[in-house]
Amino acid sequence: MPIIALILIGICTYAHAKNAEPVMRADVTRRAITIGDHTIYSITVRAPKGLGIRLPSFAPNNKIGIFEVKDHGVSVKNGLFGMKTITGWYDLTAYSTGKVEIPSVGVKYGSGSDKELKTAKTEAISITIQSVLPKNTTINDIKDIKGPLSYFEINFFLVIGILGLMGVCALLIYFRRKMQRGPVKLPHETALEELEAIRASLLQAGDVKAFYVHISDCIRYYIERSFAVKASEMTTEEFLDSLKTSPALTMEQKDLLKIFLSACDLVKFAKYSPTAQEIERVFVSAQKFIEETRPKKET
Repeated sequence: MPIIALILIGICTYAHAKNAEPVMRADVTRRAITIGDHTIYSITVRAPKGLGIRLPSFAPNNKIGIFEVKDHGVSVKNGLFGMKTITGWYDLTAYSTGKVEIPSVGVKYGSGSDKELKTAKTEAISITIQSVLPKNTTINDIKDIKGPLSYFEINFFLVIGILGLMGVCALLIYFRRKMQRGPVKLPHETALEELEAIRASLLQAGDVKAFYVHISDCIRYYIERSFAVKASEMTTEEFLDSLKTSPALTMEQKDLLKIFLSACDLVKFAKYSPTAQEIERVFVSAQKFIEETRPKKET
């Protein structure tokens, strides 16, 4: 008997469900969100399986009131006694603050025998959208881009003051560096110091050929600095020929220079091995040449 009763109840329920109106419910997962945050809006419809249900579409602008629809979907579940449950969900967000509403929307339904679809309305839902800023925070309007300064807006006193300060700083740096560098050395002073350094390197390394190469270059650079003659770019023969008619050197100084350069070339190019006395004579002759050609002090 209980089984028969259940069957009769199911038949009656199914017969009633075929002609029943759909039952709808709208809800959201969160009724308070911050600006730009998300909430899921859902529409659940319980209706007979033979009843066609058409959930609302918010295309082409994808908006429900002030809310933007970021995503959506539909699920269908079949129940007992010829019923089904259809759920449409919508991912919503908004970019204004305050207490707002998701407006009432229409769900269309009808059977195959209906000439026109009927519409059932959901209830509107209130949502509070809060600002992400702390409370009691004042927001100032964004100012427009300021145009270029006009001639009359330029503070010339400030500009002149800055330029003057920069000039003073530049002068202080210049004089400080000049004092640190000390007095400029004359060519003969530099050449004599270089000779001593070359002699010290010979005593330390014992490289005779390097000694002759460096001492020859030292004298040539000294002549360039003192007499404006491009000695380093000439061969010894060319260099000596250019000095034949030069009034910068006396005949004795020209002869001394010729002996000195010829001795250097023997070691540099002819692989001659000089004695200790010859090395000393070359060094002394270089010193003598510089001392004799240096500017004379006025008395």
